[in-house]
Amino acid sequence: MIFNAAHQFLSFRMQGLYLFFSAIILFSAFKVGALAALVTAAIFYLAMWLLQLLFNVIYTYSARNKSLLTDHVIEIQEDALFEESAYSKSFHYWPGVAKVVDRPGYVAVYLTELTAHIVPKRAFRDRKQVEEFVALIKERLHSSHEKHAT
Repeated sequence: MIFNAAHQFLSFRMQGLYLFFSAIILFSAFKVGALAALVTAAIFYLAMWLLQLLFNVIYTYSARNKSLLTDHVIEIQEDALFEESAYSKSFHYWPGVAKVVDRPGYVAVYLTELTAHIVPKRAFRDRKQVEEFVALIKERLHSSHEKHAT
């Protein structure tokens, strides 16, 4: 949830669309006064984001996503990131992994700019284990990029 919300919020297209509609509201409400128009536009902007988050919650927890919201096993192997659930099994070789980031609440292992394996921090014993996980993936990525650069 946090991952999807953050990516949508950082999307120039989503921000542009919501700001465009908020600007229309702002200019159409200007007749009643600048402050009232600004407050109305801000409320509309926030309401659009709340509706987007509500849609995300409903979609994520719908029955169609049973393969997403299930137990997953993620294993760091020498040549690949291994991921397995009751529905799938995949190997992502290190040259095909884009990056790993440590965010509040989760660690994201990006396969592309828009797709990632999200590991909630509750899956780790403690902060030290999170740091070791991230450091090991960064090490594998660095080694992989060095091998393919030569």
